[in-house]
Amino acid sequence: MAASWSETIPLLKTLFTAGWNRANTSQRKPVIDDITNVEPGRGKRLDLTRQDAVLFYETAHNEEQPELLYDFVNTRVNITVDMRTTLTRDHLYLMENEVRRIVHINRKGDGVNFDRMIYKTRTDLSDRTKKLWRYTFQVEIVTFAEFIPL
Repeated sequence: MAASWSETIPLLKTLFTAGWNRANTSQRKPVIDDITNVEPGRGKRLDLTRQDAVLFYETAHNEEQPELLYDFVNTRVNITVDMRTTLTRDHLYLMENEVRRIVHINRKGDGVNFDRMIYKTRTDLSDRTKKLWRYTFQVEIVTFAEFIPL
């Protein structure tokens, strides 16, 4: 039996692509992609002078077994959102606010693909000597009572 819902990375990519508001980020829309779909070696060589980047990759996938019902699991998938720009730190703040806006708009889930989206942590990985402004975020996608086909 195949899953009838979207996997988390394509789902997040769709939500960010459709929900990104250029007006909130100085009329710049970033490259939004799964880091595993970027050409080999290109992940470190994106042309950030033309466009910013928002890249996704899965860092953890956990299943919790409820105490009484063994036909269902609660699934928690942690996704890292890697956001990069070469403009300014102020522009990075604008991009951060846009990421937070998209996550919080979708935090209640859609009832089909996931039930909760949680903005968890932010890490500053900027390198001032290279003028690379970079944040990584941990976003958790939660699905309650996912049926286990036997």
